[in-house]
Amino acid sequence: MDLSNCVDACTDVELLNVLDIFKSIIQLITILVPVILVIFVIIDIIKTVSAGDVDTKKLSKSIGKRIAAAVIVFLVYPIINFVLQITPLSNSYYISCYNCADQVFEISKSNADIAISNLKNAVDALWRDNNEQNYIEAKRLYEIARKEVSNITDKSVREQYQDTLNTLRRRIDTYYNEDSNFNNSSSSGSTTHESSSGATHGGVGGKY
Repeated sequence: MDLSNCVDACTDVELLNVLDIFKSIIQLITILVPVILVIFVIIDIIKTVSAGDVDTKKLSKSIGKRIAAAVIVFLVYPIINFVLQITPLSNSYYISCYNCADQVFEISKSNADIAISNLKNAVDALWRDNNEQNYIEAKRLYEIARKEVSNITDKSVREQYQDTLNTLRRRIDTYYNEDSNFNNSSSSGSTTHESSSGATHGGVGGKY
């Protein structure tokens, strides 16, 4: 399954990570077990020849069983993948995720790209129109982007995305600080004006 289809088919990166580990274990087994069986075959041949009493029929039977087992184990992984791709259930969510698990890095990176793009648009909207609704939306999209970036499996790539995320966060915080300062200045101005007015009225009242 190609990347574009995988991005649409499975968005749960945590599930993809689990399935990717599972597939890696299966792959490791299908490689190690045949190698071990072949080593056992070589050991059997050496032992039989060293003993000097070669039972050709028994040795051939033992070698045949081990080689057959090695071939079967080696073919388990490709057979599973083939069956899951052609089965009528191949479009189900979990099977789609299984088929796409080896592309977990590309999928997590694509999800992070989309989330950061949405966040950039929200931050730009916040700077064009400084209002509380845009601020709340930017904060919401920041949390989504932060989660998607944390799912990127490659540390160096994740750190690059984190730098971009931090820059956008500073822009959001700058708006918040400026907005708070503006509100505080407005409140202070109003308080000062009211105090001055009160003092004036008080003085006038005393005069009269």
